[in-house]
Amino acid sequence: MPSFQEMFEKRPGEPIQYKGNTLIVSDRFSLDGHSKFRLTFERCDSQLRQGVVLRVYGAGSILMNGEIAKGTICWQDTAPTSCDFEVVDGLDPIVVYNAWDWGDGVTHSRHHGAAMIVEELENGRRYRCNDGEPDDDFDDIVFRIERV
Repeated sequence: MPSFQEMFEKRPGEPIQYKGNTLIVSDRFSLDGHSKFRLTFERCDSQLRQGVVLRVYGAGSILMNGEIAKGTICWQDTAPTSCDFEVVDGLDPIVVYNAWDWGDGVTHSRHHGAAMIVEELENGRRYRCNDGEPDDDFDDIVFRIERV
């Protein structure tokens, strides 16, 4: 099994190619003039708890469930299948990446086997993700983000 972490470390901040797919660790999801979005969980096939992190690093904040913050995490096992959110006072992209919990209560992300395949959709993107377990099936969590 290849070490995605080692591959990413050789090309800091750059995508890598693996079996005909472009892999990334995190994505910059453009607002494209929109402020309202929907996160939808499509599939989860992992024994680890899976989540999606949404962050705004520049101007703006994320408003979800009445809470406003620079970032949030939505856990697949406790969030609704679809979660609406808004980017308030923002122009910068939403940074998106997957996260997991190995059962130690700590949120882990962007290391070990973590990688994502991103598919463009008409109003957004689909993310097929690998968590920290060393495999290459990209089905640990599959979700999409759409502009609404």
